[in-house]
Amino acid sequence: MALLDMQFDQNEIQDAHKNDFDPIPAGTYTAEITRSEIKDNASGSGNRLSLGLKIIDGTHAGRLIFQDITLRNNNQIAQQIGRKQMAQLVSACGKSSVQDSSDLHGIPMEIKVAIRIDKTGQYDPSNEVKKFAAIAGSRPKFSAQPQVTASGQPTSAQQPAAAQSDLPPWQRG
Repeated sequence: MALLDMQFDQNEIQDAHKNDFDPIPAGTYTAEITRSEIKDNASGSGNRLSLGLKIIDGTHAGRLIFQDITLRNNNQIAQQIGRKQMAQLVSACGKSSVQDSSDLHGIPMEIKVAIRIDKTGQYDPSNEVKKFAAIAGSRPKFSAQPQVTASGQPTSAQQPAAAQSDLPPWQRG
């Protein structure tokens, strides 16, 4: 047996019964990444970037949203969706590439949040991020204009997006 000798006032008890894990209303919020970690998927055949985002203003300031983005998966469609989400996230942070997920921490961005309802009824409703965007009026830190060689051709590292997507991953900038 352990003697705890603890007392609680009514405010503490009421506060303890609030559910801070209820989803926030769907909408657009300003948030920043506070944590990131690569995790293997359940089958071990792929992985995902697991993010913790903190709402940084408004009524829900301080609330956390958790979001996973597929990095590798045997399902090509899932992997393509993940790649698009990563491109959106990196761009929202004002970058065109990223080496380490920690490079995305602490950068304010807009996130469009939806409420996900589990069709099986096994899990409570939760939030999911549907879109990452730069804060309105902020400018990306990377050059929007491709660099060109003396002959006027874009460099391979900064070809237009359409040309980039046609290249194999190892040739993309």
